Amino acid sequence: MTEKTNIYRKNLNAAQLEAVQAPDGPSLIIAGAGSGKTRTLVYRVAWLVEQGIDPGRILLLTFTRKAAQEMLNRVETMLGISCREISGGTFHSLGYRILRRQGGLIGLSGHPTVMDRPDAVEVMGRLIKAQGQDRHSEAPGRKDLVELISRINNRDLDFEQGVRVFAPQWENLIPRLNSLRQAFEDYKRQHFLLDYDDLLLYTLKLFADHPEVARTLSAHYQYVMVDEYQDTNLLQAQMVRALIQTHGNLMVVGDDSQSIYGFRGARVKNILEFPKSFPQARIVTLEENYRSSQAILTLANTVISFAAQRHSKCLRAHNPAGELPRCIELPHEEGQSQFIVSQLKALQKQGLPWSETAVLFRAGYHSFNLEIHLQKSGIPFVKYGGRKLTEGAHIKDLLAYLKVAQNPQEALSWERILRHLEGLGPKRAGQIVSGLLELPEWDSRIRFLQEYPRPQPQLGRLGEMLNLLGGEPLSPSAALEIIWEYYQPLLPRLFEDPEYRKKDIEELLRVSNVYTDVDEFLGDLLLETPDGDADSGQERLVLSTVHSAKGLEWRAVFVIWLTEGRFPSTHARESQEELEEERRLLYVAVTRAKEKLFLTYPLQGSERGGGWQHNEASRFIALLPEEILRRQTPMRENVPRVFQAEPPRRVVREDGGYPVGLKVYHPLFGSGIVEEPPQDRKIRVKFRSYGSKVLHLDFARLEKA
Repeated sequence: MTEKTNIYRKNLNAAQLEAVQAPDGPSLIIAGAGSGKTRTLVYRVAWLVEQGIDPGRILLLTFTRKAAQEMLNRVETMLGISCREISGGTFHSLGYRILRRQGGLIGLSGHPTVMDRPDAVEVMGRLIKAQGQDRHSEAPGRKDLVELISRINNRDLDFEQGVRVFAPQWENLIPRLNSLRQAFEDYKRQHFLLDYDDLLLYTLKLFADHPEVARTLSAHYQYVMVDEYQDTNLLQAQMVRALIQTHGNLMVVGDDSQSIYGFRGARVKNILEFPKSFPQARIVTLEENYRSSQAILTLANTVISFAAQRHSKCLRAHNPAGELPRCIELPHEEGQSQFIVSQLKALQKQGLPWSETAVLFRAGYHSFNLEIHLQKSGIPFVKYGGRKLTEGAHIKDLLAYLKVAQNPQEALSWERILRHLEGLGPKRAGQIVSGLLELPEWDSRIRFLQEYPRPQPQLGRLGEMLNLLGGEPLSPSAALEIIWEYYQPLLPRLFEDPEYRKKDIEELLRVSNVYTDVDEFLGDLLLETPDGDADSGQERLVLSTVHSAKGLEWRAVFVIWLTEGRFPSTHARESQEELEEERRLLYVAVTRAKEKLFLTYPLQGSERGGGWQHNEASRFIALLPEEILRRQTPMRENVPRVFQAEPPRRVVREDGGYPVGLKVYHPLFGSGIVEEPPQDRKIRVKFRSYGSKVLHLDFARLEKA
C-alpha cells in the first residue's frame, strides 16, 4: 500500500473512500448534513489528478465561486500542485464564459453585460409605464412580473402555461403580460444585456443550435462534478447532460433532505430521480455525521422521516450522544425573547462565545422583537440575509460608469450616471442618451458630452473622466480609482450618509484588486456579490434566516417561532410540495447545531392594532415523542409579571378611566403616558421608546402604572 493510499484510508471513512475512488460513469453521493461532503469532493479531485487526469479536463460546478475556490485551494495544499487549470465556478459563470467566447454563433455580438435583478426590475417598470399598463391596478407590479418570468424560464415552461401554473390570478392578463415579456426581451437584445436566466437559456440554445459546441466542451471536460445537486433547476440539469454526453463521467453530490430553494427554481426531483435518469449510476450514502451530537441527529432523522419522498439515510454521530434538544413553550413573543436572552447570558457565563451561538428563523421579520431585547441587553449580534454589496445605490453608481465604458449601448447605465448631474432632469437626460446611442464611435460620444450646451461644465467633467476610461485598457482597480476620484465629490449631495457608503466603496475597490480583466470582474461581481467579511472575526451572536444559515454551524442553536403559519408559513400550507420543503427547512435548521438545540414558540402573538392571536405549535414538532425532545414550560414564578395573566382581555371597562397624563404600562411597548382620552374604545399613548401608538382597549394589555 503506497503512502498516498494510506493518506486516503487514514483521512476518509469507508463510504467517503468509496465515493472518492468511484470508477468512471455516473455516481450519486447522498451526503447527509455534516457528513464531510466537501472533504469528499476535495479528495475526489485529488484522486483524479493522482490517477493522471489532466487538471484542465476536470470541471467542478458549485453554487458559489467562493466554495469552488476553497475546494481547489485545499487540493493544492494536499498535493502541492497548482489547480489553476481546473475549471471551477457556478453554472451562471460557466454560461457567461461560454457565451463570451461563442455567443456570436447565436447572434450575441459585442460585449454583452450582465444585468442584475434590481436593474431588470427598473427596466420592467419603464416598459410597464411606456405601454400605459401602470394604470391597471389588477396587473402585477414590476418586481412581481420579473420574478414570474424568471420562475417560468427556470422551469423551461411556455409563458402562457407558466402563468396558469404559478399565477392563475393573472390568467386573464396573459396577452398584456406577454407583450411586456416580449418588450423586455427586445430591450435586452437592443442594449446587449443578459439577465441571470439568459446565461442558462442562451447557453442551452447555443448547445441546441450548434451541438458541436456542446460536444467539444464535453470532450474537453472529461470529468464533471456538481456540488449541492439538490439545488439545481431544470435548465442546469440539462446543461449537465450536455456536458457529459461524450463520456458519462458525472459525479453529483448533495442531500435531498436539504433542498430548500424551490422558490429560486431548485428542482428536488433532479436528485430524487437521478437513479432513474442514470440507471447505471453508483450510489454512495454518507451517513456518519462529524458535526452534531447523536441526540440532535435523532431529532433530525425523526423530523425528516415523515417526508413524502426521499433517499433513505440515517445520520449517526461521530461525536458523543449529548443532551436532548429542548422545546420551550412561552406565553407570548416577549416571553420568547426574554427566555432566549436569559439563556444566551447563561451560555456565555458557561464559557460559550457569542460567535458559537445562533438564532435561526423562517423569515427575517421573525427576529424583530428579539433584536430589541438583544439591544437592550447589550448583546452584540449580526443578522445574515441583508442587503448585498452590489444592491447599494452608491455601488450601482460606480459600476454604471464601468459598464458604459465596456458597453456604450447600455442606456440604463447612461441614464443612471447622467442623473448624478445637478440641474439635469429626466427629459433632458433621455435626450442626451438618445443622442449618445446614435453615435458610432467612443470619441464622438465624448465630444458630444463636452459640447452639449447645458449643463456644460458638469457634462464636460463627465466626458473627461470617461475619456480616461476609454483609452488604453485598464485593470478594474485602475478604472475604479478614476471613477472614484470623479464620483467622491458627488457623494455628499447624493446621499445623507456618505461616510457609511465610503466604506462599501472601499470594499469594492479592495475586491477589484484581484482582477485583471474588467469583463471578468463585472461578470463575477454581478453574478455573485463577493462577501466582504471584514469584521467576521468579531465576537457576535448570529441571527439568521434558515436559508442564509445553510452550510454553517454553531455549538448552540435556537430555532424560534415554530408555530403554524410561521414555520411552516401560511403560504406553504396550501401546497404539499411547499410543505415538504418547509419540513426540509427545519431539518437544515436543527442540523446546524453541534451541542445544544433549543426549539421555541410563543402561545400568543401580537397583531396590528394591539390585538392578540393564539398560536399552535408547528406540526413538525407537535407530535414528536418526549424521548427525543425534552418539552418544558418555564415555571410561572419565573415568568415576568406582565405574562402571568390569562389570555389578553381589556383591563378597565370604563373609557373614562384613562385621563390625559395618566402613566400606563404595555407589555410590548413599555411605559407611556396617555396623550388623548379614549374614543370608541381606542386610546392614544406616547411610549418612552416607541413614540405615539393608538391601541384598542378591548385587546391591548394596558395597565395603569
